[in-house]
Order: sequence, then structure tokens, then C-alpha cells
Amino acid sequence: MKSSTGVEPIRHAVTVEADQARTFSTFTRRLVTWWPIDSFAIEPGNVQDVRVEEHVDGRIYEVLKDGRERDWGHILRWEPPALVAFTWEVIQGPVFTEVELVFKPLGPSLTRVEMTHKGWENLTPLLMDYYLAHQSGWPMILGRLQSACSA
Repeated sequence: MKSSTGVEPIRHAVTVEADQARTFSTFTRRLVTWWPIDSFAIEPGNVQDVRVEEHVDGRIYEVLKDGRERDWGHILRWEPPALVAFTWEVIQGPVFTEVELVFKPLGPSLTRVEMTHKGWENLTPLLMDYYLAHQSGWPMILGRLQSACSA
């Protein structure tokens, strides 16, 4: 569905060869092992860890090699192993976008991950370049999750 500004949410889905709980856990507890932190981070090449505080209002953040922390977002909905939604604060605020991931079991060892990244209409036109970068980046990132779960 298009917003009133004509900017559609970014949507992407992958099917993962792992059960729902493992897929959710890989996304939330093992981010640093599969997320492309050398290119998709606030300080690429300087990230030691990526952590998720597993509760509503919890942070998703990168820990830099010198110990500093940089927020990626804050948890809006936490419903393991079915759903996680969070603000996306990697794009400089004060207005942020939101990411929602739904983990749907398709079988004992098969899960569909559906991602929606919305709120782009709230950004200034100067920040809209990020929309195109995210539109092409999410398929690659979710492909890495897919590979990590299937390994």
C-alpha cells in the first residue's frame, strides 16, 4: 500500500531452511555472525559485536572495538519467535523509520521471514537516497540470514 506521499514501504521475504525458533534466534542473538557489518553498520569496519536487548524498548546496537556503543534502533514489539519490530535509527533522525519482521513457520524445518521497512514518507527529501540503498540492501541482508540459518 502506498502512503499519501507515494513512498511505498520496502518489503522483502525469504524462506529459510530452519524452524521458526532457530530462525528468530539467529536474527536476534547472532546478528554479528551474519550481518554484513563491514559495509552495513554505523561505523563499518569498527564493529566488534551487535546486540539485541530482548524486550520492548530494548536497544539494538553495535559495540565498537573501543567499547563505544551506537544505537541501530529500539524494540517496538517483541513476540518471540513470531515477530520483532523496531525503530531504524541508522538514518540520522530526528524522525526514524520502522522495521518489522514476521517469522512464519511453514513446516518443521522451514520458516518464511517477511520484512517490512516503513515510515519513509516521514523523512526529508534529502534523506530519501537512503530509501534506494535500503531497497537494494534488504534482499542481500535477508539472503545472508537465510544462508546462516541453513548452514
